[in-house]
Amino acid sequence: MVKVTIYWREGVAYLNWRDGGKRFRPSIGRVSPREAEEIRSAREAELRHGVRIISRAPLLRDFLDVWLEWYKAEHPTTHGKAKSELRIILQNLGHRPIDTLRPIELEAYKTQRLVKDKMAPETVGKEVRRLQAALRCGVQWKELDANPFEGIQAPRGVRSVAVRFYTKTAMQQLYAANAARANLWRFMAHTGIRRCELMHLRHENVVAGRLLVESDPDEDGDGRTKSGKWREVPLNTHAAAALVELPDPLVSVHKDTVSDWFKDDATAAGVGGSLHRLRHTFCAHMVMAGVPLRRVQILAGHADYATTEKYYAHLTPEGDDGAVANLTN
Repeated sequence: MVKVTIYWREGVAYLNWRDGGKRFRPSIGRVSPREAEEIRSAREAELRHGVRIISRAPLLRDFLDVWLEWYKAEHPTTHGKAKSELRIILQNLGHRPIDTLRPIELEAYKTQRLVKDKMAPETVGKEVRRLQAALRCGVQWKELDANPFEGIQAPRGVRSVAVRFYTKTAMQQLYAANAARANLWRFMAHTGIRRCELMHLRHENVVAGRLLVESDPDEDGDGRTKSGKWREVPLNTHAAAALVELPDPLVSVHKDTVSDWFKDDATAAGVGGSLHRLRHTFCAHMVMAGVPLRRVQILAGHADYATTEKYYAHLTPEGDDGAVANLTN
């Protein structure tokens, strides 16, 4: 008859038993004595009666490592963001077997991040939603029997600000701040390309005056469109003139270097903002010029019309001012 015991080493609990002449000593992590006893009892019953009582439950860290590798292959451009959002959760709970995790522990994590760490609800909400998404994948893949945190709500903040974009005056200040890079910023502002799409872009990507923005990622995910779909953007006179002055390929440095360049130039120009604000400028000025939101969606490469509507609908010429002007006493 198999007998399962517990032993501890530096605060970590281990199960110990012999079966078929072999000794087994798996770690069950930094659990309480009560949790350790529950796991020990269930494992002993499983071994004696041949019925699996303990859920398939790897350590949270081990499971998330596998999930992140899968996520990197599926979503290379946002893998770094996902890894960052799970970092603190892994520090707190990564050593635990998944089936020992309790809902109250995620609630405690939320409280710690919001109150002690003074993180914004939006930030903590992203962390919790990312963890939930990973665990639901585990259930879908049949690697986990259940998501121990199912039903736990992610915090939602109340921060909601209008999209920020550059005025024509601000763009002229940006161009004047560094003449050597002015054409790069002008080209991006008049085509709306994302940073990852800019990488490896060559003059041959312009055919008959239209920029072909294709999803052709390298091993780092650079060169991939966010939606994974290609699109084309006609070059206006400003973009075409800028392209003539740009090298081929347009940039030959790491994408973070391009962001650093822009930060330096925007600071020098006194306009602030990040590189992505050029993309918002592209979309916002088209909407204000009367371009239909659906056409803006296509040119920007938004996968969902709701994204275009969310950020830019208030800028339409027939928008808020025209609506309230119809009111009568």
